[in-house]
Amino acid sequence: MNIKGKLIEFMIVNDLVPVQTRWRKSASSVGRMFNDVFHLLDKNERAGLTKMMHSWGLEDANEIVGTLKIERSLHGCAVALMGMHRIFGIKSHIAEENANEIKIHATECMWNHKKDWTPQVCASIDGYERGLAEGIDKNILHICTKRRSAGDDFCELVLRKR
Repeated sequence: MNIKGKLIEFMIVNDLVPVQTRWRKSASSVGRMFNDVFHLLDKNERAGLTKMMHSWGLEDANEIVGTLKIERSLHGCAVALMGMHRIFGIKSHIAEENANEIKIHATECMWNHKKDWTPQVCASIDGYERGLAEGIDKNILHICTKRRSAGDDFCELVLRKR
């Protein structure tokens, strides 16, 4: 075994694998599992999965608002969504912002190139984001206008006051 192999073995044996490496693999596996489950389900069951994701977003909203110390506002909602993006390996930023609307662009995602990843899988996961937005402020509309999984250069998420 070469020196690199011995170093890696030492890191594993002594529980020194970097947290970033662990988290990247974990988040990637969550996306893979969601994708695989999505494709095992029929149309009605997929709708149920999306509703479940929406419910989880609603349930998580209060905890996220408290943890991030954000306001229940359009901008606070954007910050919460980008925070969730970061956790799951999605690079996003506010591209445009005014008093009534914010556009968030996601330029990288660790799931987009997974086998059988489709815009429908993305839309199902978006159920979580819609629930989170609604849980933060029921007067905010969450719309996805572009998807990398559909061939766009970036995903575009629009948050708009109702």
